[in-house]
Amino acid sequence: MNMLRQKGFTLMEVLLVVLLMGLAAAAVTLSMSGAGKARALERTAQQFMQSVELVLDETVMSGDFVGIVVEKDHYKFVFYDEGKWKPLKNDRLLGEREMAPDVEMTLVVEGLPLVQDDEEDTSSWTDDGPFIEKTAEEKKKFPEPQIFLFPSGEMSAFELMFSGQDDSGNTIDVAVIGDAFGRMLLGRDIDGK
Repeated sequence: MNMLRQKGFTLMEVLLVVLLMGLAAAAVTLSMSGAGKARALERTAQQFMQSVELVLDETVMSGDFVGIVVEKDHYKFVFYDEGKWKPLKNDRLLGEREMAPDVEMTLVVEGLPLVQDDEEDTSSWTDDGPFIEKTAEEKKKFPEPQIFLFPSGEMSAFELMFSGQDDSGNTIDVAVIGDAFGRMLLGRDIDGK
């Protein structure tokens, strides 16, 4: 019995090599184009949306109040427990998210800018009574959120702008708009007009 052995590549091996070459070419094209930074900014905004949707679903199931603290260079989720807002810790998916050095966030909640000129540094979410002033250390340890996620599936209406610059120095903006019913979109109009 003399068995002949064929030499060459199978169709699967050839298709796998073609696929890998195509993926490598696409990665090089995306990294070399000026639209790469705009896409990266859009991915950051989409990651924020997906995290909020995940947490909002969890609040509906658990019945807990959760909030989002937004600063210029990072955001984090906090939960309401024992009269204080406490940050989520040791959570790889929902832990504090730092923005890239050239990315800045601007938040408008229900039509109002994040910081008002006449705003006092007080908290309205305490069990001890309304508007109890917090020290700087307490604010850092128990940050108060600007966006609230409710167990009913609702949330504070907001517009969160992710801003960066392209290679030419032009400003790139990507907005995440959320309405009171828990819906979010990339863009400026929640109704799609």
